[in-house]
Amino acid sequence: MNVLIIGCGWVGTYAAGEMLGEGHRVWGTTTSTEKFVKLTEMGVTPVMVNFDDAVPAVPTAELRDTPFDVVIISVPITYKDSLEGVRSRFTSLLGFLTSLQFRQLFFFGSVGIYPKVSATITEDSLPESDLEPKLLLGESMLRAQHKQVNLLRLGGLFGLERVMAKHFVGKICEIGYQTANFVHVEDIYRVIRAMIAQETQGKTYNVVSPEHPLKKDVIAVSAEKYGYGLPAGYTDTDQTAKVVSPERLIHDLGYQFVYPSPLYF
Repeated sequence: MNVLIIGCGWVGTYAAGEMLGEGHRVWGTTTSTEKFVKLTEMGVTPVMVNFDDAVPAVPTAELRDTPFDVVIISVPITYKDSLEGVRSRFTSLLGFLTSLQFRQLFFFGSVGIYPKVSATITEDSLPESDLEPKLLLGESMLRAQHKQVNLLRLGGLFGLERVMAKHFVGKICEIGYQTANFVHVEDIYRVIRAMIAQETQGKTYNVVSPEHPLKKDVIAVSAEKYGYGLPAGYTDTDQTAKVVSPERLIHDLGYQFVYPSPLYF
């Protein structure tokens, strides 16, 4: 397959490595000279693109001439972004996509699109007015021009060198009594592969481990497993039981999580 990963951050780079290992041709965009070199060393064909530049991003001639089987968009939307900043970034991204040829399109969103509430949340259980405006804007702009885009709302990202315990060593943890909505990077990639195999189009899925232990229990298990110290203590003032459900994904794809619980990360 010919695969283009737009935005080779942590998950995008992992996916690129897995795709290369399976014998596929992979292109990847980055805004960083350092990452450009790393992608080259991996065997990815790197492309420098910044969708926040004042000048609109334009694909290289090679990208325009390549028929891609899969395009994966991993362009982040963060809490620091303004609504207009997101609109500008995704306008540039959509212009970039216009001259590309592809059969299947994926976008990595976030379960942060859902409000902080104690409830079980499916992809359709809340009205758009309750969703985080910037994350919703990015999804909506893509879906408006590309009906076939698969929107993957990813849980908190862990696996490999990303270990929850190391962020709280010796600190007071204020989120320990919240439920965890996490996902291992290997499951993200396997979900993508399952969707490619089934030629899935136009779906929205929560990509989250189906079990939701308390975050303090995830911290304790990962501290013991990877040799980190424990937090100095926990506060129990925030006990939000937000549970993001992946049941639609499991049902549609017949998918079994490699890591069904963050306790196994």
